[in-house]
Amino acid sequence: MTHKNSQKTPILLRLIFFLNIILGIGMLGAYVGTHISPNRIPYIYYLGLGYPILLTLTLVFILFWLIFKRKYIWFNLVVILIGWNHLNDFYAFNVGDYAPSANSIKVMSYNVKIFSLYDLENRVENRDKIFRFIQKENPDVICFQEFYHQEGSSNFVTKDLLINQVELPYYQERYTHEMRGEKYFGVATFSKYPIFYQGEIAFENDPNNFCIYSDILKGRDTIRVYNAHIGSIRFQDKDYEFFGENGEGVYPKQKDGRRILGRLKFAYEKRAIQIEKITKNVENSPYKVVFCGDLNDTPVSYCYNRLENLLIDGFTESGNGIGTTYVGKIPSNRIDYIFHSEELTGTAFTTYELDYSDHKPISCAINL
Repeated sequence: MTHKNSQKTPILLRLIFFLNIILGIGMLGAYVGTHISPNRIPYIYYLGLGYPILLTLTLVFILFWLIFKRKYIWFNLVVILIGWNHLNDFYAFNVGDYAPSANSIKVMSYNVKIFSLYDLENRVENRDKIFRFIQKENPDVICFQEFYHQEGSSNFVTKDLLINQVELPYYQERYTHEMRGEKYFGVATFSKYPIFYQGEIAFENDPNNFCIYSDILKGRDTIRVYNAHIGSIRFQDKDYEFFGENGEGVYPKQKDGRRILGRLKFAYEKRAIQIEKITKNVENSPYKVVFCGDLNDTPVSYCYNRLENLLIDGFTESGNGIGTTYVGKIPSNRIDYIFHSEELTGTAFTTYELDYSDHKPISCAINL
């Protein structure tokens, strides 16, 4: 009886290790997907989206093998070490003094979801909360995505309040489309310092997303600040229902799942083209660069990797934890970023725990 049990256990462990190998291949696929455009090899990018789950399962296997078969731990450790840079992008740990220098600017990025425009009961209160928060934090430059502004007389003022009340007099705006009644939606950058040149990067594959850049002068220093909102997935209400209330639970509807995968595929391929246009412009910038934006992509993705190859991620440099920025219904993690040129130094990166939008604001002090 004892002999039979001793024979069954190794077979079971070998089967579990086989599952562990499949998981390891998935992790390696997630790493590879960050280097290959979704337009060249489709579907591999899904693995990057699932990286937090893959990583968690890998850690579970490490604990399991620690108890039952320690030599198998090395397989998982090697898999994690191969993608160590991705782990560092996903989870940052920084200690020490990160005080901004005297010659620094505080840069903030915030997707404000049009200030809850269509929530007629709460939109004014929510807008005012956002503006009070910005006043308190006192950024020198702030980049908005999903910004809303209405020309002429309006009972829902945004731009004028930022200029006058929040004291950000210099601005660049680019609206991707006009709503009824001279109401505009798009991206906008506001600054305490003069903007002496403005540029745009249009996306032919999506007129609803955009990137602008502002050349800002502080004293004798000039920086080019990019503000990008790229590749939204554009889920509909029916798609959000798939994930259940507050992102919990999944309805077993195969057609819904296929529709969502189709939207993801289209968005990934669209973003890859957009990020190529942005990085080409960044490479040709005559000035040091600060990039702010909602990438709609996680740190284990092709878009993120393209930017990280050129710039420094402020979060990994001086942030801590996972830094989740998206707080909508769909499970996600960090999709909002502040990057900067290697010649600059980022300190005091902060992710603010606010729920005034479906994105959290982020900020970083950039030492010039």
